[in-house]
Amino acid sequence: PNPNPHQWRLRRRRLASSLPSPTPDAPLPPLPYPDPNLAQSMLFSAQSPQAQPQAPPPHIQPPASVSAEAPSGDEKNKKKKKRARASQEMVRITNLSIADHLHYRSLVRRARLTFEALRAIYQRQDLATAGGIRNRFDLRASSKMLSKGLWMHRDIRTVGSIPGLLVGDSFFYRAELCVLGLHTAPQAGIGYIPASIVDQGHPVATSIVSSGGYLDDEDSGDVLVYSGSGGRLRNRLDHSADQTLQRGNLALHYSCHYGIEVRVIRGHACDHSPSSKVYVYDGLYRVVTSTFGPGKSGRDVCKFKLVRIPGQDDLGSKAWHTAAELKDALDSKIRPPKYISLDIAKGKEPFRVPLYNKLDDDRSPLFYDYIACPDFPTTQQLLKRQTQRGCHCAELCGSRCSCERKNRGADGPVYTSDGILLRGRPLVYECGPLCGCPMTCPNRVTQQGMKHRLEVFRSKETGWGVRTLDLIQPGAFICEYAGDVLSLDSHSGDAPLPPMEDGSSIIDPTKFPERWREWGDASVVYPDRVPHFPLFAGARYRLDVSQRRNVACYISHSCSPNVFLQYVIRGNEDESYPHMMVFAMETIPPMRDLSIDYGLD
Repeated sequence: PNPNPHQWRLRRRRLASSLPSPTPDAPLPPLPYPDPNLAQSMLFSAQSPQAQPQAPPPHIQPPASVSAEAPSGDEKNKKKKKRARASQEMVRITNLSIADHLHYRSLVRRARLTFEALRAIYQRQDLATAGGIRNRFDLRASSKMLSKGLWMHRDIRTVGSIPGLLVGDSFFYRAELCVLGLHTAPQAGIGYIPASIVDQGHPVATSIVSSGGYLDDEDSGDVLVYSGSGGRLRNRLDHSADQTLQRGNLALHYSCHYGIEVRVIRGHACDHSPSSKVYVYDGLYRVVTSTFGPGKSGRDVCKFKLVRIPGQDDLGSKAWHTAAELKDALDSKIRPPKYISLDIAKGKEPFRVPLYNKLDDDRSPLFYDYIACPDFPTTQQLLKRQTQRGCHCAELCGSRCSCERKNRGADGPVYTSDGILLRGRPLVYECGPLCGCPMTCPNRVTQQGMKHRLEVFRSKETGWGVRTLDLIQPGAFICEYAGDVLSLDSHSGDAPLPPMEDGSSIIDPTKFPERWREWGDASVVYPDRVPHFPLFAGARYRLDVSQRRNVACYISHSCSPNVFLQYVIRGNEDESYPHMMVFAMETIPPMRDLSIDYGLD
């Protein structure tokens, strides 16, 4: 969060003793699982303290070892036999170390990147061939990953938390929940383990998706009254037929009987989602009551009362409400408690950038001049290119645009019509000042400024950091790194810059790992579709943020980041001075920290 490299290294040394972080390219070894006795003691009671003792729980044990990714092979029968044997295991994964959590978080991120890359590929193919939307691209992506053995935890039945997934993680598609093992039913609201696998011969539920679609549903956050499945016509709230105590409903009943914890995912309508919905993981609940009888519509309904297990992170859905209240307060120019400033950008960004600190009296971000974009030097190469006109597009640019063709030489168009980056690459070529197209051109995404509200905040873990107040789609542009440009061409050859003095801070663009290679990469499924990018010599400058900086300079470091750096050239700019643009690597929910890989040793 603090761009001072000395402080970065000091913080990194402190973390290194307790947070071993495997490199992205290194193979991730299988992890040992905790002692079965410890896992068995983690069973939660589904009865209140005044209730009678519950029935003995079914036997659940962690396997000796298990891979988060199902095995793949050429022989279909061998895969089916192996899957049939492994699927008889019912496991609970607990007592993981910090290194284990980082390991599984990396696996989750890898699976989500593959899913999003495939979904984008199928969408482009359909639009190119049919000129319209015909298929569920999310279902096609998940089906392809299943056929390739890329679903996580596919060969086991996991009870409780899914390693690598955090409370508050958000998803646009239910199919993605299945890919990650969070929910096992692509369409049904109740995911459960069939009776044939449970020792006692009864099914048990492990997850539910609650969208508030039933008349008898009640939701206060920590307490959820969930109506069972069935008995309702599509897009109707009331029941037209009696529900029955079978399949998922029966499984939830026995989860209450045996005290099996249930993962709860809430579905919300969302205008900013490509699917018009967003699914938020809200943690583990226990079913404390199970009833069957007439509901509000007069039909018999299965009703289950779930209570959230204490000791977990705050509800993800609660963070959405908190962010909405903050945005309303900021729009009305009312300073909420602990906010030092309503806008450190002083009107230089499309949205205010507030400053929040509830920990101490540190106000250091106020002492820097805010700069929205870096001022690059006028080089000889730039002077030559300024005599060349840009694209001749009168309106919005398309396949014939000369700027677009620079991107298409690598792997098709660079942005969707909604401004989502389709594929990472060494350089993204956008239209520039000498082009004939307007600023609304879809090939000017980063020039249209920030489209999401960000705030700088103080935390114990990262010092100063950045979090979003909006939902951010994967592949969306977030912001640009800005500071005073120090040209390497002003020094002799490749001579290093003068040493830092008086706490000055230097950001070196070449130190960022090439995380852009991961965005849009579907090579694990289509190995023959690896694009061949033109060579890029690299940036010939550094950013000095000791005097002037912007919000991007407070983004914290992570070896498993949710944003990445993408170089962008506008029009005829000198390619030695590309813009350092930040794009989302996954769905980022409101109040979630932004993190990037700075390539720290």
